[in-house]
Amino acid sequence: MKKLGFTLAEVLITLVIIGVIAAMTVPTLMNQTNSQEFRSAIKKAISGVNQALTLHYALTSEAAMDFSSGSALVDGIFKKRMSVLSGATAHSEFTTACGASDAVFTTADGIMFCVNGFNNGDGSADGACNTYNTKPCTASGDQAANLWIDVNGAKKPNQITTSAVRPKDIYQATIYSQRIVPYGTPTQQVMYDEGTNQV
Repeated sequence: MKKLGFTLAEVLITLVIIGVIAAMTVPTLMNQTNSQEFRSAIKKAISGVNQALTLHYALTSEAAMDFSSGSALVDGIFKKRMSVLSGATAHSEFTTACGASDAVFTTADGIMFCVNGFNNGDGSADGACNTYNTKPCTASGDQAANLWIDVNGAKKPNQITTSAVRPKDIYQATIYSQRIVPYGTPTQQVMYDEGTNQV
């Protein structure tokens, strides 16, 4: 009786083909997974800050622009109303983007925030607005501040998001007296799931 089976060469060729297909598809799947994680994390971050602002105002009638500086805002609202880690320091890419390391805080879920360009409407800004985008706080009468968000803290890639198609982990938003809104087209598109089907 004749037994049928695969030869060693046939098995090895099949394994090589499977390996090549895996090598081509795994990076794409990983990038898509990272993109989805970044999208979910920025939505969570902006929602968390908005909840902190709303809660603080409801309890104290104190709005974001009632503070005198970005660091006072962080101490007065975010450290009180969010689960903020003590002693967390920002990585160099984040402080370069933000430019105001005294107003940096990290929440318990690993999201890093930085406030800069704070302007409470009294005509004096706490530091210059970042040049990545023109901000509302460039006018002396506007009440606003920049909020930089690194959704995965010190983990890589530590790059500013410039495309909704391939989002990275650093985003920009604007803090007004009682709300925070995503700033810039890439952040807005990621936040509201727009423009994600482009190549």
